[in-house]
Amino acid sequence: MNVNNNANGARNHNHEIPRYLLQHALRPREVSFTLMERQQESMYIVWAAARGRVRQKVYYPGLLLPPYPLPPVWPDDIWAMMVLWVARERWMFEMEMTELEYILGLGARAH
Repeated sequence: MNVNNNANGARNHNHEIPRYLLQHALRPREVSFTLMERQQESMYIVWAAARGRVRQKVYYPGLLLPPYPLPPVWPDDIWAMMVLWVARERWMFEMEMTELEYILGLGARAH
């Protein structure tokens, strides 16, 4: 790491922080993303396949599972969208399970 302020072209002699560095990072609720219809359909198809594999592992552990198919090749921006989509769905599922536990009197509400 070079500690010389002028080494990388940083010639701010007033020692001011550049304005773009002072902007706040977007909060999760300020970020929106959308999947194209084809991509969303693909996600639900793959989710159904994953659900089938899990059920087979749980209810029929003696059966051999088919090998995993090769994953789709996504451009970086679509790959990032998929990561966000899966994370959001996992978060939603966890919240639903918490609500189910509360409604059934099985756990304390985390609010």
